[in-house]
Amino acid sequence: MLYFQKLDFWLIVILCGFGLIISSPIMARENAAIASQSSQSEAQSHRRMLKMAAGESLSAFGVEIHAQTPTIAILSLSTEMVTIAVVSGQLAVGATRARAGEALVTPIDGSQTHLFGYDAERLAASLPPAWAQEMTAPLQQLALRQKRLKFWGLIEPVRINAASPSAPNVEIVRQSYLGNDTIIGLRRAAHGRPQALAGLTVKKFAESLAAGDAISVAHLLDPKPFTDSGADEASWQDARLGFAQNLVKDTGLRRAMAALPDANATSGNSFEAGGAYRIQLVMRDRAMFVSAVEPIQ
Repeated sequence: MLYFQKLDFWLIVILCGFGLIISSPIMARENAAIASQSSQSEAQSHRRMLKMAAGESLSAFGVEIHAQTPTIAILSLSTEMVTIAVVSGQLAVGATRARAGEALVTPIDGSQTHLFGYDAERLAASLPPAWAQEMTAPLQQLALRQKRLKFWGLIEPVRINAASPSAPNVEIVRQSYLGNDTIIGLRRAAHGRPQALAGLTVKKFAESLAAGDAISVAHLLDPKPFTDSGADEASWQDARLGFAQNLVKDTGLRRAMAALPDANATSGNSFEAGGAYRIQLVMRDRAMFVSAVEPIQ
């Protein structure tokens, strides 16, 4: 359950759920109904606690985070956005600042960070035991304040679960190929520009292959042939990694990829590298993947 809140003519979305659930303003305004989220174990795997001293900065998934005061927060990653929920203290991403009870939300494909709220009571209920000692008390205080706002009609529920933009079982699969650092980094760098994303993707693929980095190569391979096999995630991920390892073993292919400065787009999402191979890209869920590597006849 989410809430609209209007305070001092400022519209806030209160985000809640079994874990941290994020909504975009458009989704909230449309009062969209989205399928219920996945299990707590899935949510926990994409969250981590941040403890930052005043003046400390860090980078997470291409988002630069700065602490104005000693701060405790929760960093959450979905297939569409990076979220930092402030439990105590104050953080900033660029010019956007968040205090306790607020969240900084940055779309993976965008550059602008938005300010939202979150449901403190539901977030507290989802905390792993290791976090509870430091987070439960401040979240309970925030929850009491939010209950008063609800009593006075200043917040109202909105049926949204944006942590799972698609059905939960589909979202789990999407997270399996969109949730790695390689894909997130490329999407963040491209800022939603398909041509830029294509160029960055083929460059990363060629560099990773030339360097013998099978894990990054696997992340960049089109997941559809592997997910369509019907195998469980562990099995198809192993199969994709095995395919990448075979590519890395091809010394001729690696030499061609090392000639990246000569790589250029020939048509659409097709690139030539080293004058010997053609790399074909395909778009999946706003990410680019390598669908074919073929010798040029």
